Amino acid sequence: MKFYIAARFAQKAKVRKLYKVLKCKGHSITTDWTLHKNLKPYDENGEIAKEYAIEDMNGVINSDVFIFITSEITGSGSAGELGAAILSQVKLGKPKIYVVGKHMGNNLFYSHPAVVRRNSIAKVLQEI
Repeated sequence: MKFYIAARFAQKAKVRKLYKVLKCKGHSITTDWTLHKNLKPYDENGEIAKEYAIEDMNGVINSDVFIFITSEITGSGSAGELGAAILSQVKLGKPKIYVVGKHMGNNLFYSHPAVVRRNSIAKVLQEI
């Protein structure tokens, strides 16, 4: 299966570990955003920001499984990716969407019917 993992930029080390686990199980990653540079402020890095935005949205749409790792503070980029995943799931029937972690009260869309909420990545890996 093809995966897209959404998380705050500060969580990229955790995401890279998950990539390794998924690849060892024979899965692939649609877009590895952990290789991106930190572009904030985005308006000062417009061309690269545009490339990253297109690449990441394509990664979400082309995934079979979308995993959103929650954090105490919800990032605007990862929240946008979640919105794209929900729309894609509703309109196209994929990806399967998981929101994972202990911060389930941070975003209205974690409660969308297309979203499966889990407390841990381990639980998600058991289900896929």
